[in-house]
Amino acid sequence: MHIVILADPIDNQRAGVHTYTRKLVENLLKIDHENKYTFIHLKENDFFNDKNHYIIPKKNRLGYGSYRKFFLIPRLIKKLKADLVFEPCHIGPFRTKAKKAVMIHDLTPILMPQYHEKRSTIVHRLLLKRILKNSDLILTASKSTKEDINSYIGQSKQVSVVPLGIDFKHEETDMAFFLKRGYPKPKKQAKEPYILYLGTIEPRKNLETLIDAYLELKIPHKLIIAGEIGWKSAKIVNKAREAGIILTGFVDEEEKTKLYKNASAFIYPSFYEGFGLPPLEAMANGVPVICSNTGSLGEIFGDTALTFDPLDKAELKNCILAVLENTELHKELVEKGLKFAQNYSWKKTARETLKCFEELKN
Repeated sequence: MHIVILADPIDNQRAGVHTYTRKLVENLLKIDHENKYTFIHLKENDFFNDKNHYIIPKKNRLGYGSYRKFFLIPRLIKKLKADLVFEPCHIGPFRTKAKKAVMIHDLTPILMPQYHEKRSTIVHRLLLKRILKNSDLILTASKSTKEDINSYIGQSKQVSVVPLGIDFKHEETDMAFFLKRGYPKPKKQAKEPYILYLGTIEPRKNLETLIDAYLELKIPHKLIIAGEIGWKSAKIVNKAREAGIILTGFVDEEEKTKLYKNASAFIYPSFYEGFGLPPLEAMANGVPVICSNTGSLGEIFGDTALTFDPLDKAELKNCILAVLENTELHKELVEKGLKFAQNYSWKKTARETLKCFEELKN
């Protein structure tokens, strides 16, 4: 089977969809030695050097992005004689006779348009329902998003749930070291304690509630908000800077690991997520997680994290204090999180995705 993957997110993103696409590609190529893979993407990228790939650049002309997606890419797919085309991020150029598969990470552009750029919401409203109905395979990462999809298209359509993964490489945190041995890990230099949020900075992440809760608690910990500044974020960024909260901007994998493993707690107050990679990554690094109880976050992390109603600031404050002040609870969350995170890997994500692809052969 000739599988064509539309790999633009590897070139033009640095957030969750980039991670998903990159890790899926890496692991599919490791486990699958029977099918042929071709990648179509935007620009020169060393990631594709040893892979079968084609570049169709996006030019800065009015309407060219749509022309590229809905005419140039389908033309190349036809020339490549693809058996299956996979779009890892919602809106695929599905003017093709090949089998069509799409990954839907969440339906926030439809369900919560106020948290997205207007262009994104318009594109989703115009195209997504038709794409979903015409797809041969719909993938998503949680049962919660699967229910949203079937509710949105108004029919019972086969949607396969394939959870995301992580690269599990746990290093013992300072707190875990202390709880296990009864004395602190030797340090070259003392550091101020901090609580952490990591992810794109945008309204859907509910960071204003986190900032307000933190300021009212007056705890000795710093609050670090790490991650790329996204859309509609000016109000959040200004509020954080005025309060003296640390904004790191984008962090690479090495910096991310250091931030996780030295945090006293990880907090993810998002209103809605299709899966939620950062809480899982935090657990894999031995950090207790506090997250909202809505959508997929409640579904996936409800038994492993301390959860709260994202509209209830008082409940969030109580959760933060409980994790910071109750060493037994802290230890319990760390141990449960580490055990839970071991169930997830990118290799497993790739294996389950490939199984879904293979079922389309018939």
